[in-house]
Amino acid sequence: MSDRFDDLRVRDFAFFDRLAALGSLGATARELHLPKATASRWLSTLEERVGEPLVKRTTRSVSLTEAGLRFANHAREVLQVVRATRLGVSSSAASGTLRVSVPVPMGRVLAGPIIAGFRKRLPGVRLEIKLQADPVDLVRDGFDLVLRGGPLPDSELKARRLSTASMWVYASARFRNEAPERIPFIAAPGDEALLRRTKTLAGIRPSVIVDDRTAIVDSLTWGAGFGLLPTFLGEAPRADGALVRLVKEPVAALPVHAIYHPSQKDDPRLQILIDEFGSHLARVM
Repeated sequence: MSDRFDDLRVRDFAFFDRLAALGSLGATARELHLPKATASRWLSTLEERVGEPLVKRTTRSVSLTEAGLRFANHAREVLQVVRATRLGVSSSAASGTLRVSVPVPMGRVLAGPIIAGFRKRLPGVRLEIKLQADPVDLVRDGFDLVLRGGPLPDSELKARRLSTASMWVYASARFRNEAPERIPFIAAPGDEALLRRTKTLAGIRPSVIVDDRTAIVDSLTWGAGFGLLPTFLGEAPRADGALVRLVKEPVAALPVHAIYHPSQKDDPRLQILIDEFGSHLARVM
């Protein structure tokens, strides 16, 4: 490890955390309001200080090296400690309430570890998590934070990209050797259009339509057929042998954002909560 490692600053950790989440030097520069040349220089300086190459660059994107993956995980932990320390210095006890809206499938996977991790850091803050499928209006409905997957609508709200959810076609294990057209398609609204992106499954009509991905994963593990699932729902039952993948590539990649009001950008409680979501999403995506 380079002797210059001691020269690392909080800014370096924050910069690399965003680069890891966005996967693009240009996007990171835009989010941090930096010239792209400055962002490139920061990355080069960071790699010199760490003493390892952290990313593999192409003209359009960056991918993390093994060292980069490890550094990104530690960067999140450092930022959580820094923000918690800031909160502890600025007030005798963090308090108040944070209300969060999370999609049902994501909440089913994340709510437990998020609650446990956040409570350890800020036990004086009341956390209210609402799992819901329908879109919410952050201001009208009184939420401090909304997590959503997919493209962002035009808005004056702040959005921090946390991860990318890849959508794969999974089938019940009992259909492993069955012809795709003979397997029932368990779909969410809009899945039929996504399926057209595949050569082998295009044109198959849904046998069942259900508006909850958690119901789809449950039905597939019970042997119902095939369907589209994000990795954070599909990979665990696949590892257990209950599901298999029908195609070799994902059919879609949906960005996951944390959305909040600009007036709360400096609220360390909120940033700590967003860090928790980002850390756990990185582990399951």
